[in-house]
Amino acid sequence: MYTNSNQNIPSDDTDKIAEKAMDSGLIMNESIYNNIKIANPRATKHDIILAAEKAKVLDFAWEFPKGLDTLIIPGKPLSVLQQQQIQLAREFLRTLS
Repeated sequence: MYTNSNQNIPSDDTDKIAEKAMDSGLIMNESIYNNIKIANPRATKHDIILAAEKAKVLDFAWEFPKGLDTLIIPGKPLSVLQQQQIQLAREFLRTLS
């Protein structure tokens, strides 16, 4: 998809971003896409996909029939790792703004 997703985030900042993501907000009852976009409502689709790719959200999102448009609903929870990846994508998206 996008081959240079790392270019917007300095590698020395990655650990700090990951640490902050683990402590950040809850997963909302929205699509995976909107759960990432909440970090920066003005972000472009391209930026959201870059953040999702960087955080490895795309690794699991495409397993769902609707991909990033999959709704996160109570009763069908994501794993803890998947939730952390979404939170990490939010932090990456914040750094892109």
